[in-house]
Amino acid sequence: MLQRFLYLQWKSFTRGAGFATGLAQKILMGFAWIYFSAVFAGLAFIAFWVVQDDMGLDPLVFVSDNLLYAFAFWVVLRYFLQKMPIVHIQPLLVLPISKKSIVRFGLLKTALSFFNLGNLFFFVPFGIILMQQDYSPLGVLGWWVTIGSVILATNFLNIMLNSVDRILIIVAVLLAGIFALQYYEIFDLTTWTSPLFMASYNQPLFALIPVGILILTYRWSFAHFKKKLMLDEGTLKPKTETHRAAELSWLDRFGRTAIFLRNDIRLIIRNKRARMAVWMSIGFLFYGLIFMSDIYSGSTMMVFVGIFVSGGFLFSFGQYVPSWDSSYYPLMMSQNIAYKEYLASKWWLIVVGTLASMLFSSFYVLFGWETYFAILAGGVYNLGINAHLVLLSGAYTRVPIDLTSSKKAFGDKRSFNLKAILLSIPKIVVPMFLFYVGVLVQSKSLGLILVALVGVLGFAFRNLVFGWIEKIYQEEKHKTLQAYKQKNA
Repeated sequence: MLQRFLYLQWKSFTRGAGFATGLAQKILMGFAWIYFSAVFAGLAFIAFWVVQDDMGLDPLVFVSDNLLYAFAFWVVLRYFLQKMPIVHIQPLLVLPISKKSIVRFGLLKTALSFFNLGNLFFFVPFGIILMQQDYSPLGVLGWWVTIGSVILATNFLNIMLNSVDRILIIVAVLLAGIFALQYYEIFDLTTWTSPLFMASYNQPLFALIPVGILILTYRWSFAHFKKKLMLDEGTLKPKTETHRAAELSWLDRFGRTAIFLRNDIRLIIRNKRARMAVWMSIGFLFYGLIFMSDIYSGSTMMVFVGIFVSGGFLFSFGQYVPSWDSSYYPLMMSQNIAYKEYLASKWWLIVVGTLASMLFSSFYVLFGWETYFAILAGGVYNLGINAHLVLLSGAYTRVPIDLTSSKKAFGDKRSFNLKAILLSIPKIVVPMFLFYVGVLVQSKSLGLILVALVGVLGFAFRNLVFGWIEKIYQEEKHKTLQAYKQKNA
């Protein structure tokens, strides 16, 4: 059965309209795997020899002390970055294939994620070094089993986080509480968790406990998706919902562009995935708190933080234009609609989101006016340059977004395109380079002025840039339509 599923997945990959893009993605991801695998393996040597020789600590105890932070980081990173497995179950359910087999295959795909396998390149070399340094081989084996079980448990927990909102809220509150307790030094949880991880080294039989937790999380996610694996109910049945239409008459001043603005605002109000993009943009506001030491030192990270803090909505929502409209894009293109009006609506939405981020990030004044000026300079650059680059990269984004994916078992899709990735480089690298030039010539103030000045120039020539972007959209129109028709791309 596994061989049959793999064969169907291979046919889905090779026959899709995005085969060339998908192949480029696999090759690019292959290089990324090799790079990060080498980095993780190098960290294993650093984690042992630096901790033992330079810090004078026991490397195994030191790593076990910090595993709580690692697992919390994995949960957060998985939720925002790890793709849910894509299994097109409608055609499978009418075939003589058991539901258990379908669910098992979908869960197996998540287990083979880099988020799981990548950890092997750290913990396996680290464990081998431990055994070479006369640590107990049986104890290291038990420690390995514990670490691997917890990693896979966070994998299946992530599946539930993406499927059940109440579980997401509970875990988010729990993680926030752990962070608050550690940050304000109210209670050090590592004093409790470190002995738990060390217990499997001292007595390998304790590794059966995390194995049991792994089995429970697997059975939990298995039962959840098996229950919903039906054509006539659950996740695959179109749910009838009643929505009160928002008038939004105040948008009439934008002319025909108001039609698209209304659609986007209603999308954000009604759709969970679009709303998540807005919540992520709010989370971006606090991104700069991570790099306060770099901001105070006046490094190029000032502009990096400014771009991200002010561009949360631009990166979380704007990068998926026009994929948000993929479900009715062919119908929209059959109407008498000018691309310029369509693009203008997206641009205005991004502009409003960026301006709101610049306003709500004003609390950074508490860290100094220079910090807030860096955010304002990054915001101006986002308005004048990055807003156009986001729309330009959208012309090459041809992977449809299923807006009901949060309600479908194994049905999440994320947009990816090599050209779009390359176009994202100027969004970050160019403003950092401009700031660096300004610092070399005179001061940090001149660097921020250069960044903002380029943004103002981009804003001034927006009509010219819009005409160029519109032409590219027209050239790519039929490729985009063909890709959006592919349900198995």
